[in-house]
Amino acid sequence: MQALSTILNTRFWLMAMGAFLTAFTAFALSSGQAASGAPGFWGGDLTEKELNIAIVVEVVWFAHMLGMGVMIFAIGLFVADPVRARVGAIAVIAVMGTQFIAAGMASSYGYNGFSGFNIIAAVLMLIPLITLIACLSKVRGR
Repeated sequence: MQALSTILNTRFWLMAMGAFLTAFTAFALSSGQAASGAPGFWGGDLTEKELNIAIVVEVVWFAHMLGMGVMIFAIGLFVADPVRARVGAIAVIAVMGTQFIAAGMASSYGYNGFSGFNIIAAVLMLIPLITLIACLSKVRGR
């Protein structure tokens, strides 16, 4: 049981999730991938105005996730247990929940999201899931 508690270290997982989100989104924004990938997330041929709107949506979405990554990293770094586990669980649920809600709502307007399940999609789902499990396992201050 002690080994499992060590593996589910809230500080580590919150900082790992925050670092991953921050690095992933910072790279996408600084390299132009957020903007250049925008047409692939929307179905059909886009007019110039629609393309510009799609680019803004993707850039804003990535910028939002950059801020959320920094916030989660800071929770892992600066907040002490057991509060870290409680606040971390809320933050992970809020961050990932807003992403699923936003993608779901956008899908009714033609947003296709990721086409297929790849390693990046797996990591994007696995790290928050492990982080949430780590936080929930320590909510009572164990």
